[in-house]
Order: sequence, then structure tokens, then C-alpha cells
Amino acid sequence: MELKKAEITGFGHYRNQTFEFLSGNQLYYGNNEVGKSTLYQFILAMLFGFPKRSNKKKDYTPRDGAAYGGRLWLRVEPYGEILIERYRKINRGKAKLFIEGKPKDEKVLSSILAPLNKEIFQDVFTFQQEQLSQIDRLQEKELQASLVSLGITGSQQLMEKIQTYQKENQHLFKPRAKKLVLNQQLKDWQALRKTIQQQEAEEENVQKAYQKKARFEQELQKLTDERNELQAEEKTLNQQKSHWSLYEEWQVLRKMKKSQVEEKEQKELRRFYHDYQALTEKIQKKEEELAQLEHGQETDRYFFYLDHEKEIQDLLKLDIPIMRLLDKEQGLLQENQEDEQVFFTLNQKWGWTEQMPPHLEASVDSSVVKVEQLYEQIKQKELQIQWLEERKQLIEKEIDQLEKKYPDLLNPSPKKQNLPFFILVSGLICFTAGVFLSKPLNLIAFIVGMAGIGIGLLKSYQKKNPSTKVKPTWQEKLLQLDSYSEEIFNEENILKELRQQEQRYSTKLQATLGHKKEDQSWRSLIQAYQEDQKKYEQTVSNNAYLQKQLVKIKQQRNDLESRFHFLEEWLPLANKQLQEKQEIVKKFASQMQETKMTRLQQPSTLLAQQLKQNKEERDQLFTDYAALLGKVGLEQPNEIPLWIKQWEDRQKKLERKEELAAILLPIFPKDITYEQLMESLKSNQARQKEIQELNNQLLEEKQRLQLQVEYLQKNGTLDRLYQEENRRLSEIYETALKWSTNQLLAAFLSDLASELSEQQLPQLFKQASYYFSLLTNGRYQKVMLVDGVINAASKQESFAIYELSTGTKDQLIMAVRFAYLFMQKERSISPVIIDDGWLHYDSTRKANLAKLLCEFSKSYQIICLSSDKEMVSYYQELEQNVIKF
Repeated sequence: MELKKAEITGFGHYRNQTFEFLSGNQLYYGNNEVGKSTLYQFILAMLFGFPKRSNKKKDYTPRDGAAYGGRLWLRVEPYGEILIERYRKINRGKAKLFIEGKPKDEKVLSSILAPLNKEIFQDVFTFQQEQLSQIDRLQEKELQASLVSLGITGSQQLMEKIQTYQKENQHLFKPRAKKLVLNQQLKDWQALRKTIQQQEAEEENVQKAYQKKARFEQELQKLTDERNELQAEEKTLNQQKSHWSLYEEWQVLRKMKKSQVEEKEQKELRRFYHDYQALTEKIQKKEEELAQLEHGQETDRYFFYLDHEKEIQDLLKLDIPIMRLLDKEQGLLQENQEDEQVFFTLNQKWGWTEQMPPHLEASVDSSVVKVEQLYEQIKQKELQIQWLEERKQLIEKEIDQLEKKYPDLLNPSPKKQNLPFFILVSGLICFTAGVFLSKPLNLIAFIVGMAGIGIGLLKSYQKKNPSTKVKPTWQEKLLQLDSYSEEIFNEENILKELRQQEQRYSTKLQATLGHKKEDQSWRSLIQAYQEDQKKYEQTVSNNAYLQKQLVKIKQQRNDLESRFHFLEEWLPLANKQLQEKQEIVKKFASQMQETKMTRLQQPSTLLAQQLKQNKEERDQLFTDYAALLGKVGLEQPNEIPLWIKQWEDRQKKLERKEELAAILLPIFPKDITYEQLMESLKSNQARQKEIQELNNQLLEEKQRLQLQVEYLQKNGTLDRLYQEENRRLSEIYETALKWSTNQLLAAFLSDLASELSEQQLPQLFKQASYYFSLLTNGRYQKVMLVDGVINAASKQESFAIYELSTGTKDQLIMAVRFAYLFMQKERSISPVIIDDGWLHYDSTRKANLAKLLCEFSKSYQIICLSSDKEMVSYYQELEQNVIKF
């Protein structure tokens, strides 16, 4: 809903004043007492009616006698523009409603504004300072209840209704109470019940008499109903008895079915028989005359020719069609033989039988490419291994040459290796011993020792010098040999794996094609497969067409041969080909033509022609009516008179059947035999007599019981007690129903309020955190519940709501309220009206609030009523609408 314009005729101090409302955010600014709250009260009165007069509330009735009321324009989807006109002294303050200029009843207004009512408008969409102090110290359960009262999950009336139901039940019933309504009613009923039980003990016989009387009346009514049914049945049975002879006739006729031949067809059949008989008599006369003229001459073949001259002449014209047919058949047989040869060749090559060869999949081309790549890789690997083998052989030759030149490289002798060392040690020992020996032995020892030392040093030098130069070269060669061997081993493994892959792909291609590669490449083999497959499909298609043509040729040939069948009795046509039959017929026709020319001038010829014409007319007449004869089931015309007589008899019986059905169907709804009819009639009469006797006995018993009841009913106390008990039980039922209904509604509304608030709290606090961060310039980032208490959290710490300053606490509560409104934005229930709801705000908080209202106006129409000049400046900085009173 969006407010468009308010036109105040008289309300408070306003007279004939108009206010234009804009979409989005707007601030109505004016000094105190200028009429901001009066404008809000006018909108409230136009929407929901004038307030009741009260000493505790301000009265906005004009004191100068001006008309109290005005008009309010608003827009509600999907209704469009709506005008509400309301004056206190007109129509007792009820509204006049106009939707798109069309008048409507005031009752429609509630449904248009629903779910908006006065309480939701005041508690949810109106922001006033006194509301912001309601939820500052609430625990989680209390917060949920407060959110309900503020309209978070619905209407303020939800919680009030729960309390009303509970209070009302407290005045109706308590388990241990004595003076409450339901307790007192139950106590009075129990006392009355004791009195009734005492009276029932005294009047037990009355109850038994009533019960017995009721049973008698039920049994009498059953007997009366049964007797009425039996009398009706007896009347029906007597009627059936009187019409039994007609019923027997009808039963016989019912088995007859209506003829499928109509009267029109019967007349045509009669006319056909008359014409056919007339032609038959003419033919008989002419045959008698012709027999007298011929005097027994052999003329059967000639007369046969005359009867079938036209058919025979038509056969003589078939020379060219027969030749063309035989030539075409020969050509088709030749083509069929060629196709069979193609099938045989492809079967020998690919093994294809009658089924169509499968089309190669797209993966076959990729398999061929893969095989070709593997061929190339295998070839490269073989060349690489061959090169490595050659390099390995060269290294082996070089190693052999080094080993031959320096045999000690492989197996050096331990003695030869130790000899220089032994000589050197021996020289040192002799030299040392010369120190301790006397002359001239010491000189000999010195000489021998010096000589040994020299020889040992020389030998050591000679031994080390060649191995130092040759051994590294030899070791390098050995390493190269090992490297080549290892590389050859690896390459051979790779080659083996490549050959296995190639074998797998080749096997797969061979299975797909059903053919070995032999000397051809796979690609040429696939090309040949595809060409042969196309050739096979074309041959199959062509052969199918040939077979159809051969079947047609055979049918045409059979048709032509069937045209010669009528001549087989007179001519030798058996086991002859078409051309031979044609020649025989030609000779026969030539002979008969000569006979015809010879006998042309004889009287019998003219008579024979007339006889032929009459026979043709009779045959044509029979042909024309053959379908009708088949329909009535006749084969020969001479059967027609008997059939006509039978048809006329059947029609008379069918008419009688319809006549009897109209009379007897209501009387005999079901089939019955005469014995069953008489047995039912006898049984019915016996049962009526029995019922009459039972009825008389029951009437006597009822009369005696009635006298007993009249005597016992002289004391009518029990009836009054029953009436009093029913009245009190009705009261108890109504009171108990009201109490249980209140209990159920209170529990349901309580559960509903808790469930709705619990569902909305997480989303509510998420949106509230965003608005609170906007209002506090990012000082606080999150609003949450901690141990049931609302907390505001910054980056470093969190504070319970009661630990916040008054201004921050107002910001937090306003953030929660705006979060709820954001959650309801899709419903567009009402605009938001704020009446100076920032009394505890400093300049920074006011600026942040102005930013929030600017952003929030994208979803709601916001109308602020204020006397704060500072807020005006913030609105102007944000380029929002400011309207002065």
C-alpha cells in the first residue's frame, strides 16, 4: 500500500488543507505543535475509523462546527487507486470507498487492507520513541513474545488473545474451586442426578412399560408395511394370472429376431424374380424353336463359340501383352541371377549372409590412425635399438682391446702387487740392522738396505704408472657398456608394449571387419569394406524391388492364364504355355468364323443370336441382383417365392410381438413359469392371513399395556426431573465446550507465536546486524542472542543490550524493527511512519539514520514527521524530499 494524498476538511486545527505524499523517503518538517501528530491521527482515522471519545485521549473534533473528516487517496495492488472518504456526521462515520472511480461497499475496505489493521499499523509500521524502550532487558522467551506484540510474527492481538482466553478460563473452571461457573454446574447436576436415580427406582415399571410399548409399535408398523407389500404383490400376481395365455404367446415370439431385409429390398427381389422368369420363358421358347430347325445337328461347339465370341476375340488381342510380359519376366530373372552372384561373392569375401552388414563406427577410423601411429613408433624403436646394438658392439671391442693390452686390469696377482712393498720393507730392515752390527757387517747391511729401498721404490713407481693412465678409461668403457645395455633393455620393453598395443588394435579391427589384413593395409581394407557394404546394400535394395516385380509378373501371368479357363472343356489347353494356348485359341476362332460365315444365311443363325442376347440379358440381370440374393441367403432365383412367403409371415409375427411387449412388459418385469406364479400367489395369501392374526394379538397386548402406562403416569415428577437434567447438561456442555475451546486456542496461538518467532529470529538478527552496523558506522557488526539476552558485538568484544548507552540501545532496537519490515517487504502491506523516533541520537547517529532511511525507501514508502532541523540538513545532503508544514 502507498499513500498518495490527504485532503483534510476538518480535523484538529486543520481546515481545508491538502498533503501530497511522494513515493520513497520524505520528511515533513515543522515546529512543535504544528500538527505532525494530527496528520498521523487523520491518516489513522481515514483507514480504520474515527476514534471513540475519551477523557484520557485527545479529541480532534473541530470546535468551530466544521465538517469532521476528509478524504485519503492511496494505491493498493492489484486494485489500483483507492479513495476513502469519511465524515463523522455522515453515515455514522462509515467510509465511502471508490476503486478506480467505482463506488464500493465499506466492507470491501477490510479485505483490501488485510492483513493490515489498526493495531498492526500502530505497532509495526509506526515508529514512536516510547516503543523503543520495550525490549531492552528481555530474555529469549520474552524477546519472542515482545516481537509478536510488536508485529514481528503477526499482530499485537495474538498475545492479547492468549491472555484473554487464559483469564476467561480462570473464571470458568478450576479443579479445586467451588464457586466457579462450571464447578457449580457440575455440583448441581450431581445432586439432581441422585434425585433422578431415586425417582427412577420408584418408577422402573413405567420405563419398562414404555420400552415394551415402543417394541409393540415397531412390530405393528413392520407388520403393516409387510401386509401392504404383500397386497401389492398379490394384485400383481392376479394380473399376471389373467394375462397368462398372452404371456405364453409372447414368450414364443420373443425368440424371433428382426429380419435384416427391409421391405424395400423385398419388393426389389419380387421385381427381379418377375423379370428373371420372363427372360427364362423367352429362352426356353427360342431353344425349342432352334432345336426343331437344327434337327439334331452337332452345333454345341459353334453355339459355345457364339456365346463366348466376345471373350475369345479379347483373348486374340493379347499377343503383344503376352510377349512383353514374357520378355520382362526373362529380364528380371537375369537381373536376379546377377544379384545372387554378387551375394555369393561378398559372402565368400566377408561372410555376409541375409542380414545387412553393420556400419563401421566412428571409432574405427581412430583405431586405424592409432595402428598407423603404432607402426611408425615400432619402426622407429627398431631402428633405435639397432643403433644402440651397434654402439654396444663397438664399446665391447674397445674393452676387449684394453683387457688384452693390460691383462692385470681384470685380475691383478696378489704376489706381484705385494712384491715392491716386500722389497722396500726388507731394505729398511737391513738398513736398520746395520746400525747395531759391527764393521764390516754393518757396511754390508747398509748397502743391501739402501739397494732394497731403491729397488722397492722403483718397482712401486713402475707398477702404479700404467694403471693410473689405463684404468679410468677402462672403467668409463664399462659404464658406457652398462648404460647401452640398460637402454637397450628399456627400449625393447617399450617395443614389446607397442607391439602388444598394435596387436590389440589389429585384433579389434579384425573382429570388427571379420577379415584378416593379409597384404593390404588396414586403411585400404576399410575402404574396400565400405565400398562392398554400399554395393551390398544397393544389391539388397535392388533385389527387393526385383522380387516385388517378379511377384507382379507372376500375378499378371496367372491373371492371363485364368482368362483361358472357360475354354479348357472345349480345347486341349492343359499343360500348355501362354503362347501355345494363344495359338490353339487362334485356330479355334478361325474354324468357328468359317462355320459362322457358312451358316450366316440360315434361319437358325438369327434365332441363335436372339437366344444369345436373351441369355446375356438374363445373366446381366442375375449379376445385378447377386448382392441382394447373397444378403437374403439365396443361391437360385427359383427359391424366391418360398422366401417371400416366409418373410411376410415373419413380419406379421414381429408386429404381434411388439404389440404383446407393450402390454406385458409392465406386468411381467421378470420371466416366470406358471407353477412359480401359482406357488407365489398361494404363499402370499397364507402370509397375509398369518400377519392379520399377529396384528390382532399385538393390538390386544398394546391396549392392555396402554392402560397400565396411563395408570403409572399419574405421577409426573420424573418427566420434570428429566427435563431439568437435560437443561443442566446442556449448560454444562456449553460451559465445558467454551472452556476447552479457550484452552485449545490459547495453546495453539502460543505454539504458533513461538514457532513463527523461532523461524524468523535467525534471519531477523542477520538483517538487524546489517542495519545496526550501518547505524553505528561499522562499530558493531553483529546482533545476536547470548544466554537469552540480546547482544551487540564489535570486532573486539560484545555487550548486552542493557550495557549499551541509551542512544545505541535505541539504534539496536530500531535495527531490529527495520529488519522485520525488510522481511515483509514483498507484501507491501503499509508505508512506514516515523514520528521523531531519534530523541536520544547525537549528530552522527542522526546522519546514519538518514542514510538507513534513504536505503530502506527502495522497499517502502517512508514518511518522517519531525521538528528536528538537523535531520532536515541530513535529508538535504542525501537529496531526499523535505516538505515543510
